[in-house]
Amino acid sequence: MSKSIWETLSTIDCSEHIEKKGQFSYLAWTWAWAMVKDNYSDAEYVLEDDIVYPDGTMEVRVSVSILGLCHTMWLPVLDFKNKAIQNPNAFDINSARMRCLVKCLAMFGLGHYIYAGESLPAPPVASQEDYEELVSLVAQEKSWELRDFVIAQGDKMDTLFNMAPQGKKSKFKGDVRRVYAVSNDFIKQWIGVVDGYIEDGASSDNLTECWAELSDIEKKYCGMALSEVARSQMEEAIGEKL
Repeated sequence: MSKSIWETLSTIDCSEHIEKKGQFSYLAWTWAWAMVKDNYSDAEYVLEDDIVYPDGTMEVRVSVSILGLCHTMWLPVLDFKNKAIQNPNAFDINSARMRCLVKCLAMFGLGHYIYAGESLPAPPVASQEDYEELVSLVAQEKSWELRDFVIAQGDKMDTLFNMAPQGKKSKFKGDVRRVYAVSNDFIKQWIGVVDGYIEDGASSDNLTECWAELSDIEKKYCGMALSEVARSQMEEAIGEKL
């Protein structure tokens, strides 16, 4: 189960990238956009038409799209006292557009807590259902499914470990790591076999057979672990992109 955009971006600590303008705090747009693109390469933003009011003040608008979800935000062109500027110059307008972009990103979760006046994002919340699923995966020693679960939960894992009964937290954490390590060991062994075939100049049939023996979830993680050279040769052998 993949995390939502909000779950991914709202828990990121932006504190080291906050800039001050007078008494107001802003998130550096360069870092904010880079962070979004690192997580969602398909993200795009559009500078919408500006609005000029009769008194000469302006409002800029920016739209952002991530995974098909689109938000639009607006922001007046402001001075250092957060007062609307009459007849703003190009620099004022450009600065407002970038701040509006960051404001729009907050609608997806990134730096949202700054606008709420909080110093740090709220800690990720883990549910009882999450904990029970984790316990079940460990008890059944489902290493690959556990791997999927841990990656999906991300920062929630510390909270989930703390939900274990008093006096059993260390053992529970150790059990999780032990079961998780099974998939790690499998990946290392499989990569070793593939690399060995490539070094020995084995035929494409060997690589194809090596790949075909994997389950779908094993293919997912073993494919990710291949080196660039090995991936290229594996793709050539199986006739598909990894």
